[in-house]
Amino acid sequence: MLGLFFFGLWVLGPRIAAGEIPPAAFWLATLVGAVQALWISPRLHGDPPEWRGWGASSPDGTRPGAFAASWRAYAAATAIMAALLLAGTAIANPGALADVRGRAIPLKFAGYLAFGMAQAIFFFGYVMSRLRAALPHPAGAGGAARHRAAVALATAAVFAFCHWPNVPLLLIAAPSAFVWSWLYYRRPNLPLLAMSHAVLGTLLHRVALLPMRIGPFYERPDLYVLRTVIPGLRQLIGDRL
Repeated sequence: MLGLFFFGLWVLGPRIAAGEIPPAAFWLATLVGAVQALWISPRLHGDPPEWRGWGASSPDGTRPGAFAASWRAYAAATAIMAALLLAGTAIANPGALADVRGRAIPLKFAGYLAFGMAQAIFFFGYVMSRLRAALPHPAGAGGAARHRAAVALATAAVFAFCHWPNVPLLLIAAPSAFVWSWLYYRRPNLPLLAMSHAVLGTLLHRVALLPMRIGPFYERPDLYVLRTVIPGLRQLIGDRL
């Protein structure tokens, strides 16, 4: 699956944006990944229903990922990370706060809700579930906490690496993904995680003014594939990435 991700990002993406390959190739690769992550993998590996992040019941009848049980933890984590991000921006680039364009924030946030959900499904609903099943559970007192930390670290490493070569974004993505993984381990809720991702992503791009490009598009924003495969997006966002 990571091979498919990097093939789509580094090989298909630029060629689609350059007009060498039809946009249908992007949607075919996306469909293959979605079917694998959402349908084939959970059934093939027999994942507990609650791991999938849609609030399903666990074998003991509880619903650890239900909205009512989860939203406070995600809201608190999001608020803390957003406050740290704004404080860091105020210290490192105070002029960015003065240049915030309020009209662009709702647009970015709306787009990031969909994009954040796609990333939540792939990195946390799929990648993290595979790591959670594969990494051994330490024995003895504290074994569960150590397993949770190991899964969160491994998921954060994968998540951060997939933001290469945007090093500033990678350095922010790693601790953010650790927090999300730590939460998701106990409170698996994909919509809440996607909402948290959308809030931080919007602040990073529209307030901290950090470029969000990854892969080959980091150096060549003109080849940004989503502007090619989503009708009307180029006219809507132009070169704002």
